[in-house]
Amino acid sequence: MTIYSPIVKSKRGEATAIFNLSQSVKDNIAPFFDILAMEEGVLGEEKVQEHLEKQALNIIDAWSDQGTCYIDFFDLASSARCLNGVHPLTFVFGHVMCQKVRPIPVVGIERDIPYKMAVRNLIYEGVEAIALRLGKDDIQLPSSLCAKVSSLIYEIGATDLPLHVFIDFRSLEVMSSGEVEKQVRRVLEELKKINPKRIVFCASAIAPSMALFKKDSINRIERTDYLIWRNLVKSVLNLDFSDYGVIHPSYIDIDPRLLKPSAKIRYTTSSGWIIIKGSCWRDDTSQHHELSKMLSDQQEFRGDDSWGGNYIVSCAEGRPSYGSLETWVSVDQNNHINQTVKQILRISVAVRHNEYN
Repeated sequence: MTIYSPIVKSKRGEATAIFNLSQSVKDNIAPFFDILAMEEGVLGEEKVQEHLEKQALNIIDAWSDQGTCYIDFFDLASSARCLNGVHPLTFVFGHVMCQKVRPIPVVGIERDIPYKMAVRNLIYEGVEAIALRLGKDDIQLPSSLCAKVSSLIYEIGATDLPLHVFIDFRSLEVMSSGEVEKQVRRVLEELKKINPKRIVFCASAIAPSMALFKKDSINRIERTDYLIWRNLVKSVLNLDFSDYGVIHPSYIDIDPRLLKPSAKIRYTTSSGWIIIKGSCWRDDTSQHHELSKMLSDQQEFRGDDSWGGNYIVSCAEGRPSYGSLETWVSVDQNNHINQTVKQILRISVAVRHNEYN
């Protein structure tokens, strides 16, 4: 049974992270691909189609010939269209489904009519399930939620399909754990009335910017997202987990020539992240050698327990090159997904045997 759905941008770095997971880890995830937003104001059909071709190829590279995955267009401008006015959802799904990817379309209550019609057409063509992404605003009035969801499902013609619901809080920067748990419990009571096949709690506790940390420093932050789910699952059975890994939900692609990004490692531990930050990467592209050595000295470092862990070990020992910043997105996300699956599997076993309290 799938128990974890990491939400990842449809970028090459994230695709590499997923591709390099072990098969046993892949068997326990259903990745959720957020199609990467385009630069503001770029809406020409040729440019949109070129952008979406890249995103589709990244999804294929990451997840071809595996299980189901989710694809959403939440970050893409609703007015974006491919050549000849083809809707982005239609274009991307057509590409990936031809390459042994089993995508589940994601819809939201407030999506526009063209988006809903594109989803309806996919349902007519035979997708195996439908996913609903609920944001914080959608769950403020739980008593009206069932009626809205039922109306949406009828509108897109999905009444006979399994429904997967993501309760997505996105960033937890301004929310307390207690308030999040309270809202989840309230909305779950309502969602049970429509009998979804899968309910997923989703949030992100990663720092919104690495600028918050000093250069040449070791920092620790708490994985509040995971800790909230861990507490909820003690009493809420069959609640799955999703997060954004080491990438903040509001991430957008910015031309690196306009920035001076620092070298960094974001390493996932049992209850937090170790953030090791260097200085401007372009000034010294070999910094990850020293950063990896610093991480290796931390008691939480697990060694080469994954592709990402192996890469860090090899960097600490000294290798011919230390990769690009994109490489380290792959390393960090791969480590995160690997560690999270292992943790959730342990909790899932304990819950089934009534040993988790």
